[in-house]
Amino acid sequence: MKKFPYKDAKAMVRKICASAAAGEFDAREKFISMMDQHPDIAVQGYNPYGKIFFWNEASVQVYGHSEAEAVNRDLFDLILPPEMRTFARDMVTCGVKTGRMPESGACDLIHRDGGLVSVYSGHLVFRWKSGTPEFYCLDVPLDTDTVS
Repeated sequence: MKKFPYKDAKAMVRKICASAAAGEFDAREKFISMMDQHPDIAVQGYNPYGKIFFWNEASVQVYGHSEAEAVNRDLFDLILPPEMRTFARDMVTCGVKTGRMPESGACDLIHRDGGLVSVYSGHLVFRWKSGTPEFYCLDVPLDTDTVS
């Protein structure tokens, strides 16, 4: 698994989040196609209740769970430390109401083996043709020697 310096991870995630905010992804397929061009970014798609429906290969590498193990599981229980779960659920509830998500930032999430994984994480919410909100988390693994 490739790890990135903090500034590079921050720039990658913020650029994608800004593109999403500017409306550049008018369909799920367009967003997923763009994310396919960034194979080092772990992408998790989930519904307003936290149920995972999308888990890319980078997520497998970063968190250790196969796609089959992750899809239909609760994202918050799967990779978030217990102390972050209430905040994350509240963040999604706010995202449903406002269409906005909090700023990107560095955090430590949980690997399948129970250890922590340092990532720079960005959050997106889309309402495509169905009108039902879809949430995406974009995580870039950090080289912890460069976090500042």
